[in-house]
Amino acid sequence: MTEDTPATNLRSSLETLFTRNGEKWRRFVMTIVKNREDAEDVLQEAIQRVLIRNRPLPSQDQVRMYLNRAIGNAALEFYNTRMRERRRLLPIQEQLVRQAQIEGPDALMEESERRARKEYLLKILRRELRRLPGKQLQALRLTLLDRRGLSIRDAGAAHGIPYSTLRHRSRQGLKSMRRRLERALEARAAGDGSGLRPRGAGRPRKN
Repeated sequence: MTEDTPATNLRSSLETLFTRNGEKWRRFVMTIVKNREDAEDVLQEAIQRVLIRNRPLPSQDQVRMYLNRAIGNAALEFYNTRMRERRRLLPIQEQLVRQAQIEGPDALMEESERRARKEYLLKILRRELRRLPGKQLQALRLTLLDRRGLSIRDAGAAHGIPYSTLRHRSRQGLKSMRRRLERALEARAAGDGSGLRPRGAGRPRKN
């Protein structure tokens, strides 16, 4: 038996099963994705996954059940991805209104507060990152912010920084950022607004 025999047999089984059940599977997927072209893409994706995984399945019935699951999973993944993309493209006001309609009358205010807090934290993060010592900022970029798919060790080697040194600088940078964020949040909770006061600015003068 040659090495490619299992794959050949699997492909043959899939072709046979698709000839028998293709239209039924296509209708099933269309109930989820609502579009024939998308349904075809989902079916092709499911078949490719089964072929790539190439699991040893001793009977055609097991191949059929395995393909059934693969089709269902691929259809749901496609649907969820499309819904996330649509939500991402919605104007922010419409997203908030939809969320409020789903979750109740207080949801709009709560979501607005969450977004305001998130925007505040992002401003603090950007500001405090700029204030970090250069080597700590570089370490955070290489280990967290801009890894470019590299391991920490490889990122350090590419910039001539020993692994232990890069990790140490990264830890120091994270500790510093944590302290700065905590101070900013405490200031915001106290209501003095100092969390976003420009560097070097003093407190408001008393009249």
